[in-house]
Amino acid sequence: MATLIFFPWSKKLAVVLWGEPGAAASHSSAAALLGFKGFRADEIHVSGLRNPQRPPAWAKVHRIAAPVRGLVVVRSIPVTPPWRTLVDLGCVAPERDVERALDDALRRRLVSLPQLRWALGSQGRQHHRGTSVLRRLVEARGPDHVPPESDLEAILYRLVEASDLPPARRQAALGERRADLLFEAEGLVVEVDGWETHGTREAFEDDRARDRAMLRRGLRVLRFTWNDLANRPAEVIEEIRGTLHQSVV
Repeated sequence: MATLIFFPWSKKLAVVLWGEPGAAASHSSAAALLGFKGFRADEIHVSGLRNPQRPPAWAKVHRIAAPVRGLVVVRSIPVTPPWRTLVDLGCVAPERDVERALDDALRRRLVSLPQLRWALGSQGRQHHRGTSVLRRLVEARGPDHVPPESDLEAILYRLVEASDLPPARRQAALGERRADLLFEAEGLVVEVDGWETHGTREAFEDDRARDRAMLRRGLRVLRFTWNDLANRPAEVIEEIRGTLHQSVV
């Protein structure tokens, strides 16, 4: 007799089907299915109506008063839409992880800030932790917000914006190139080098070509690694400050 083996995705499908029509993978399960980085596929969260049957022991079931509208389907599994997933994440994940998921969703255009403001205004719940967390994060992002393209960029942006350095432009277009951070008035570009995207020979060569292109435009370039930002952030800020104050030769 064949043995039936449940893998994480099939567990999600099984518990969603158990939930009844309108039930959906939610919270961190939805985040994993939607591809938000850092969320595990083996955490089973499902939102559904008040099904009187007892849920499986390995599932975390969230009772809701009305079906979630706008469900999306991923791997044959109904999933809460991205905006609702971001609200739900605030109930089960640290705010920093919700922030990373938010910027990922903005970068991939799964959501927009106007859509999230509408959702929080019309669908948000008072005294609800997830609503409060997402509202804080959305309110901190103005209309010109540019989401970081990597975790390393996010660390750089937070570090610089928390300092007393002058304003800088994120992901500034320079001809066919793009600068991670540009102090335009001072003619300084700050770049980050993560192994994930810069650890190949092709990436190394492209970085050198980027530097030459920026130098031709009269810009100075500073590069920092993950180790720099994680282990010596104060020194990074001082190095940027010192370079900003140096006169261009």
